[in-house]
Amino acid sequence: MEFSGEDLPYSAFGKYYIRVADEDRELSPSELRKIMIGQEYKENWENKSSNQTVDDIDEKTLKNFYNAAISCGRMPDIGYEKNVILEQIGVLNGKKLTNAGVVLFSGRKPVTLKMAVFATEHKTTFLDIGKEEGNIFQLIDAAVSFVIKNIRWRVEMDNDGIHRKEIPEVPVEAIREAIINSFAHARYDIPVQHEIDIFSNRISIINPGSFANEFEPIDFVNRDIRSYLRNEVIAKTLYLCKNVESFGTGIKKIYALCEAEKIKINYENEDTAFTLEFSRVDRNIPPKNGEINGEINGGISEIEIQLFELIKEFPFATNEELSKKIGKSPRTVSRLLSFLKGKNLIERVGSNKTGYWKTL
Repeated sequence: MEFSGEDLPYSAFGKYYIRVADEDRELSPSELRKIMIGQEYKENWENKSSNQTVDDIDEKTLKNFYNAAISCGRMPDIGYEKNVILEQIGVLNGKKLTNAGVVLFSGRKPVTLKMAVFATEHKTTFLDIGKEEGNIFQLIDAAVSFVIKNIRWRVEMDNDGIHRKEIPEVPVEAIREAIINSFAHARYDIPVQHEIDIFSNRISIINPGSFANEFEPIDFVNRDIRSYLRNEVIAKTLYLCKNVESFGTGIKKIYALCEAEKIKINYENEDTAFTLEFSRVDRNIPPKNGEINGEINGGISEIEIQLFELIKEFPFATNEELSKKIGKSPRTVSRLLSFLKGKNLIERVGSNKTGYWKTL
């Protein structure tokens, strides 16, 4: 007996199954519930008509999408006509935008994003906090910019001693991929908001709604599994302008990029939210036994550690600038720099006026 179809799951003799590779796997009650909720969401929300029309579209967002989709070859150049473009990507029902069309292109700020930087690994003292409202495209850009602004960067000089590279502590490509996935797979039928939290030891990206599959994220890294799209129209629209490179490969890409940089990834899957976290070095924890990126001969004080970390971030800073950042006098900073040089932790490249500090 053979059968085929696109609807999930399948039932026989009072039990429910899903096809995995070449075997039929019986679903647990929680897995079945998750699939049923997902199917119901898909049928009842994304393609329903909203109360907004083409007049509510944010013109800049739609033009940017159209130009990007043409330039990457995923949409033909049919001429910029709002109704035609929106109909072609399936977000217009007659004169009304669909719900998907609203969260993607509306200028009436349909989606909310919270962003915060905390001083420790807990939500106690915040260093920066913000809230943005907009459509998915606007908030993806806002979220990526916020993370890039608040993570640490190190500078590496080329062999010629002239050109330099700025390297982030977490690959920006992985961060962007995670943020795009968050907006693509979230639930939008409940009054919730996206969230970016930067702690001293991790970066958390939180989207409303559980992970949109019956599998765990790590399963998509280790196996070739067909990805279920909670928001098919939203995901396909992001694909057309190359925000999404290809379906079902986002998690693999994130893990591969971070594994290359020895960055750990954690996730937490709840009924109402999915959290993906990138680890980072917690500078609130002092190095053990005078360690900074390896063993150091001799001890090193806490103030020297602070100055060393500042130099890593700002290699071209002057003594006066360093003194302001560290809260010490320029004379004290000069003395500390001499100590660090004597311990072979830093060296001066170029002149005192135009050169820079290189960490060893």
